[in-house]
Amino acid sequence: MVLIIEDGEVNNGGVVLAKPLSLPEGTKVRIQIEPIDVDDDNQDTTSDEHEDFRKLPFFGMWTDREDMRDSVAWVRKQREKCLERITRKTPATSK
Repeated sequence: MVLIIEDGEVNNGGVVLAKPLSLPEGTKVRIQIEPIDVDDDNQDTTSDEHEDFRKLPFFGMWTDREDMRDSVAWVRKQREKCLERITRKTPATSK
């Protein structure tokens, strides 16, 4: 499945796209309308959406983990462990 996102404008009850779609004639499509705030054209999310995200139950769930205080160091350590597992030489098994 391919997702195509194009900007358009409502004109006389229809949607006029800035350029034609590169789809074959007769292709069935599903249209999702998302009004664009012209004042915030360069901003993907609003502060309300950020607040909604912060209210999700998993947000900040590791805030009390002492071993994750320095998240960069924690990730580096996890990557090193993974690399050790990949490069560790295992003894040859005898037949």
